[in-house]
Amino acid sequence: MVEIRQKISSWLLFIFLFLIPTQLGKHFWPDWSYILGIRIDFLSPTLYFLDLIWIGLFLINFSFEKIKRILKWEYFLLTLFVGINLLVAENKGVAVYRWLIILQIIWTINFLKSQKNEVKKYLFKIIPVWIIGESILGLSQMVSGGSLDGIWYFLGERNFNINTVGIAQMSIFGKGILRAYGTFSHPNSLAGFVLLSLVLWIRFKSKIKNKVWWWTVCWFGILGIIISGSRLIWFLALILGYYFCWQKIKNKKKAVGITLISLGVLMMLSAVIINKYPLNNLIGGWDKESFSKRWDLNVAAFKMIRGSLWTGEGLGNFIVELPRYEKNNSLLQPVHNILLLIVSETGLLGLGLLGLSLINFYKNKVGKISDKLILILILISGMWDHYWITLPQNWWLLTVVLGII
Repeated sequence: MVEIRQKISSWLLFIFLFLIPTQLGKHFWPDWSYILGIRIDFLSPTLYFLDLIWIGLFLINFSFEKIKRILKWEYFLLTLFVGINLLVAENKGVAVYRWLIILQIIWTINFLKSQKNEVKKYLFKIIPVWIIGESILGLSQMVSGGSLDGIWYFLGERNFNINTVGIAQMSIFGKGILRAYGTFSHPNSLAGFVLLSLVLWIRFKSKIKNKVWWWTVCWFGILGIIISGSRLIWFLALILGYYFCWQKIKNKKKAVGITLISLGVLMMLSAVIINKYPLNNLIGGWDKESFSKRWDLNVAAFKMIRGSLWTGEGLGNFIVELPRYEKNNSLLQPVHNILLLIVSETGLLGLGLLGLSLINFYKNKVGKISDKLILILILISGMWDHYWITLPQNWWLLTVVLGII
């Protein structure tokens, strides 16, 4: 019986990891998922197919003894804080829903840590499928000028074309081109996912005998990042590439020379670009108003933090409170900065509790340079976007990372 449970658990774990990039799900629209009469995806309780796999994985591995072993003092503090945070939340429905997701993630991180070797074995097979599959799908979307539909719908691809209102584009020689979406809700989300997957894949280099296969996956990853059109991820990928090249070059003087020359060329290209393309557009997004919209969201976040410094406005309540703090903001989205988002929704108490939990959880355990590099990439990209903690594919990948480092 134990053997059968273990086999079923292994299969469910493999399927769960395999389906992380998908987003097939059923959205529900209670009254509290509307703001100003508009349905907001971020507030909608959603049952994803991946959640069904997770429920099976949870049930077959659940035991009170395991729960007792992971219960620590920070979980008591978390329970106390959750109660306080729910009390202050204007929209208690979305707050409860978001805290349930947090509990789901906490259990999953602990479970993945207990199955670390098996998870790494599965990721060795699964990551190439993630990277190659998303890159090919994204490229096909760019070429066709819209979604492919068909079977891709069941993997979470949304229906869109280049003329869809609000669709993400990038400008090449003055011509608008559709950015790759893959099975994600936005190209930036896809870009962050592919970059992190690529770093995880690079960690497997020593285990791969067929270097052609390893490089093939790497180049597909680079392709996926390029066609996503996320310039922040372009920049991080470039820095990452320099870092790995630096490690390989034995003659450090030569490496410094190459780096300086490259920076000089980059500065000259930047001067040309900025001359033809306003700086606020360059750093804000392909959308000309993106920078100003993001700035307005940041300002609103600071107002929220000042108004509720210690407890925050309630988990998931940033968009709920946004109209009160920013009357003219037409972008009903979370602030594009995970630290500001966390503090505005949970206050300094929530941020402190998160910090203490992470320090206690990973004390003396994050020793590898690649582990630290992954966390740095997440933090930097999280300063410019919110997808690591608001979109399911990204928060599940983040969960996997936190479970195996």
